[in-house]
Amino acid sequence: MNEARARWERLNVIRREKFDLVLPMAMRENQVDMWIHVMREGNPDPLVLDLGDDLGYFVFTDRGGDRIERAVFGGRDDVLDRTGAYDFFRSEEELGEYVAAMDPKKIAVNTSEWLAVADGISYSGYVKLQAALGEEYSSRIVSAGPLITDFRVRRVISEIVEYGKLGELTRQLIERVLSNEVIVPGHTTLEDIAWWMEEQLIGLGMANSCGFNAPAVLYSATAKDGEQQSSQYMIQRGDLLKLDTGISFMNLGTDVKRYAYVLQDGEKTLPAGIRFAWDQALRVRDVLRPRIVVGRTADETLKDLGRAVEEAGYVYINTIVDPSCGGVPSLEPDGDPKEVGKTWVWIDCHCVGNTGNSEVASGPSMAGFRADRGHLTIKPNNIFAFEFTAATPAPEMGGWRLPIGIEDDAIVTENGVQWLYSPNVRIHLVR
Repeated sequence: MNEARARWERLNVIRREKFDLVLPMAMRENQVDMWIHVMREGNPDPLVLDLGDDLGYFVFTDRGGDRIERAVFGGRDDVLDRTGAYDFFRSEEELGEYVAAMDPKKIAVNTSEWLAVADGISYSGYVKLQAALGEEYSSRIVSAGPLITDFRVRRVISEIVEYGKLGELTRQLIERVLSNEVIVPGHTTLEDIAWWMEEQLIGLGMANSCGFNAPAVLYSATAKDGEQQSSQYMIQRGDLLKLDTGISFMNLGTDVKRYAYVLQDGEKTLPAGIRFAWDQALRVRDVLRPRIVVGRTADETLKDLGRAVEEAGYVYINTIVDPSCGGVPSLEPDGDPKEVGKTWVWIDCHCVGNTGNSEVASGPSMAGFRADRGHLTIKPNNIFAFEFTAATPAPEMGGWRLPIGIEDDAIVTENGVQWLYSPNVRIHLVR
């Protein structure tokens, strides 16, 4: 079969099943009678692939029964009709009359102060919608943020299957690039790694969900101070590399970390301090995993995770500023006698899925610096990035803490956290 058509058909299966199985729950849990999603060609909206096109008034009406009525006003019916997802198509001029006939008490529209993915409507588009609805029905408009969140985070089986395949592909590509297949110590630069990934994705008809990014050098036994910060740095023996990246494909996006250590001459395995820091990180994952469950809010879950970390003998740090923006304390040798030798842990189990980018994705996020998503409840079949950092003092670093960040994409079901592909269990060795 033609690959382009196969991808299109799989997207349509996901779209129809989301409308059939998830949308009724999302609308009724949020007490929404009608959802109007406004899209305008030339003004890209985050839900283009969710709904099928980028033009028109996408109107979803709860008329009772098992399904939600789906209609498009002013859209391209020749495009959308082939998806099999919509019931009927009408002109833009008929929107006001239709809404009045349905008489919805609450109308959710894609405007939101806190969630970018639900804020696609422009100011002029909003004014135009108000004019079409009239004063009475315009007064019934509410933000579609909570509705869109619940619609996206509950994954259907066809979606989960696609995401699992994408996660496995991400894992394989990262582990290939962090190996002797690509890395030649003393010759390969950090930027070479990034370009290799981009070339592979172009060949697959996919894109990088995290943008163009090169590995970071967390530790080097040989590099001079600061030189490993340059993208032109040539990877040396004794380097510990971390790559944080993902793939965007078919309205899905992954977010994965992997590590590699370049063996020095005579070495056969990891230095002892790095090995110990790695083992500590894996133990933390075992502590956190059973505490993430369906039915609790992200805030409640984060507090419980912090308690679990402390009870396990680690030091929990609630980061209220993004670590990438300076939210991590100094990793220098301990000054507090009570913390000597202890592993510090901070958590960022964030929403992920449709973009791979946690800043615009919708869903509950367990992180102190993502408070705007803390009130959201973890729903069944929620895909998230199981991410945290465990920073352990390492003798090789003069007692400074080595921050090992673990990140794999997982799913929360009624039975707890389950892996969508093989999670990280080791630091890969480059010979």
